[in-house]
Amino acid sequence: MPTFNIIGDIHGRDAWKQLVDENCINIFVGDYFDPYEYFPIETMERNFQEINEYKQEHKGKVVLLYGNHDMCYLPHVFERTNRYDIANAKRIQQLFETTKELFYGVAYAIGDDYLVSHAGVTCQWKKKYLSDVEDIRPTHMARAINNLWERDKHPFTFAPNDNGFDYRGDDPLHSPLWVRPNSLCLNNLYNGTHVKQIVGHSKVKEIAEIVGSVIMVDCLDTVAQSYRLEHP
Repeated sequence: MPTFNIIGDIHGRDAWKQLVDENCINIFVGDYFDPYEYFPIETMERNFQEINEYKQEHKGKVVLLYGNHDMCYLPHVFERTNRYDIANAKRIQQLFETTKELFYGVAYAIGDDYLVSHAGVTCQWKKKYLSDVEDIRPTHMARAINNLWERDKHPFTFAPNDNGFDYRGDDPLHSPLWVRPNSLCLNNLYNGTHVKQIVGHSKVKEIAEIVGSVIMVDCLDTVAQSYRLEHP
């Protein structure tokens, strides 16, 4: 039975080195740059390259997902997060461009019991952008979300329309890269089912499970901890 090891937002830190396990499938939920504290660009660049080297060395044992801070450095995305590194933007863009083949996408399914993404999927966002997808099992949803991501980054940006989005992302129409826990929990695509979503994006002091349906893993700011689960 494989063990899945989900690692929260990196933001320039190297705590992931303490958490990866070659006996597990290691899933990174994104946000590799734009730190809260100061790191030299050379340090962050080396850290990002080491993550990608680990991915190359361990092949199917590592899944790299994108976060909202990563999206802003991709081509043709004209959006800026807080802490966007204007001074080093071109350098970071080049790093993502040269490693894009190593990235899985925005969402990853662990069987049909867990859906992993940077921020989570709401009913409203799914209805607006993936209304034709009838089967919401995680394996189907992850495929549909990643196919949409490949075609069009616009639905994943912060404010793709004029619906009066909350400035922090606490609105149910926000995307799997942006939505905040309050809106996600109230409008979780999987409310009323056994499926759980595993997300980063919003800081917690330690791994936290909210109302039994959302597991939050963005804790590296305070503790080197990842979320592990065994799944057939």
